[in-house]
Amino acid sequence: MTTTFKTTIYWADRGREAHRFAPLESDVAAEIAVIGGGILGASTALHLAEARRDVALVEAGDIGHGASGRNTGFVVPSLKSLLGPEDVERALGPVHAERLLRLVAGSGNTVFDLVDRHGIDCDAIRSGWLQAGHSEAAETMLEARLPRLRDMGVAVEFCDRARMQAMTGLPWVHGGHYLPSGGQIDPLAYVRGLAFAAERAGARVHAHSPATAIRPDGSGWRVETPRGAIRAERVILATNAMVGRLIPALARSIVPVRVFQVTSEPLPDDARRRILPAGAPVTDTRRHTFALRWSPDGRLMTGGMVPPGFDRAGAAVRRFARRLAAQVPGLGEIRPSHVWSGRIAVTLDALPRMIELAPGLHGAIGCNGRGVALTSALGRELAGWYASGGETSFVLPITPPRPVPFARLSGLGPHLALPWLEMRDAMEIRPSGRNRPL
Repeated sequence: MTTTFKTTIYWADRGREAHRFAPLESDVAAEIAVIGGGILGASTALHLAEARRDVALVEAGDIGHGASGRNTGFVVPSLKSLLGPEDVERALGPVHAERLLRLVAGSGNTVFDLVDRHGIDCDAIRSGWLQAGHSEAAETMLEARLPRLRDMGVAVEFCDRARMQAMTGLPWVHGGHYLPSGGQIDPLAYVRGLAFAAERAGARVHAHSPATAIRPDGSGWRVETPRGAIRAERVILATNAMVGRLIPALARSIVPVRVFQVTSEPLPDDARRRILPAGAPVTDTRRHTFALRWSPDGRLMTGGMVPPGFDRAGAAVRRFARRLAAQVPGLGEIRPSHVWSGRIAVTLDALPRMIELAPGLHGAIGCNGRGVALTSALGRELAGWYASGGETSFVLPITPPRPVPFARLSGLGPHLALPWLEMRDAMEIRPSGRNRPL
């Protein structure tokens, strides 16, 4: 295997010209300030502007600098595979569980409708999304969820093992779900397109303007940046894992997990005909998820976690090259082209949170690796709730911060547990005798 690869984001090498958003250079007033220029912040600002609210957004780096522009662009209208409808109901209660499940069910359509409505050039393909069982038990679990999912309005089809193997070209997969509303995009182009649409709708969008402090100011808040400040009645933190030291209580409410993404060099046409011939990206149900899609120019894209250590980019390339060789038949030598990483915000129950830090100061966190579709839809709901002055019911319970135990070290936990997680996955796969676990 060649070890020559770029440690840059593949999406940034696509050659698209990006709109430049000016930094905040003075003190301004706004009804609502949004902190964070990822998908959640851009979607919130866009929908607030469309509701004719005076909104200003600040982002520390370029728009989409965080996980929003660093993922593999899966549009997944589903929560994590470990969460069935009953699990969500136990965690949130029946009313909020139904609201969240219905929101998630329509989140794929939300993405593609935004792309169409605003003419966002982001290689959007509504090809559907496949969730394959990694074992016979996982297939049974996914099939058992169908009635409740359909009751919640989820458009989902069940694929038996033969159909799932035909749609993926992967001989080891078991049966699972096909959600036609899913698909794939260029996430960096998408989030930049959302922010540009928000600016055109009247929002003030400022890049390279990190929020350095949030202070009470009369009946509202003052969001300070190095060269200016926003005086706002209300503030939404849409930073997810990039909150840093800005609001310690919010930072202690998540587990920041570093995830690596790897792309191959372009592969021959015959590989594209054999692997994922239906065009839909696939994610399986392992604890350390196996995910796969095609890039617009014929590269395989995958990713996941890597244990702590030196040269994690090189370790990611070697690990995922081995994983691809084990899981995808007939690939031969894998030649990586790009490897990069980003931090996602994980919660202990794998559910998103809406946190009230003080009256008029809220944070929405916890995409748990399903951020493209979920945060697009959640931004719309946040905007509607803020535009109503909090008088309407929100999709999630409004809760105080819930600190994660040993918060400062929590980010290491998933990586240190990775060998144990993969061992459990392998033990579940092995009885079929057909898988080749890594």
